[in-house]
Amino acid sequence: MEEDLFARYFSERIKAETVLPVLSATEDELRRGAVPTLTVCLERAENGGVVYDRLLLVLSDVLFTRSGDGIRVLSYRDSRLSGTILKKDFLARVRQKMPHYALSELELKDGKVMVFGAYRRKGTFSMNALIRLTGQYVIDGAGKAMIRFDDSTNDNPFISAADVGRAVAKAAPVLSFTEFFASPKVEEVRVGHDMVWFSAK
Repeated sequence: MEEDLFARYFSERIKAETVLPVLSATEDELRRGAVPTLTVCLERAENGGVVYDRLLLVLSDVLFTRSGDGIRVLSYRDSRLSGTILKKDFLARVRQKMPHYALSELELKDGKVMVFGAYRRKGTFSMNALIRLTGQYVIDGAGKAMIRFDDSTNDNPFISAADVGRAVAKAAPVLSFTEFFASPKVEEVRVGHDMVWFSAK
């Protein structure tokens, strides 16, 4: 019963296809409105325009109260969040945000992000360039992670690969949870096996 109430509570706050809460608590603790460990498994969750294949939210020492036909979380001691972004979702976001950079390759491996494609700039003179960018996720002081491209190849000197790299970094998934439940800060990002994995707290 409580699982259903928590599922509804988090479904109203987090956009996801599946919300599955797991409560580690005795009957007596639940009667008192306490959950020592609450784990929320989320599938196909969206946050800040980024689609996460899986998210795992773990809250400890949760206090809650029943309110009407639902529940309300009053407090918790700490929170941890981890999750993954799949290659297909990474690719879809860049293509949606930067339609003028036709991506033909994306590699997520060995801690690095590599993109390769044809960049087209329209204007008085339309220009094309084949640009390859390689970089990695960097976490800033606010606990947000985004890609910094530090290596590039470019066959057109009239187009700045550095400028394109900055635009692609903004178009690619940015890991930021200021608007997410508990507002955790990203602490670690790993890239490999065609996915991006992160942990935050």
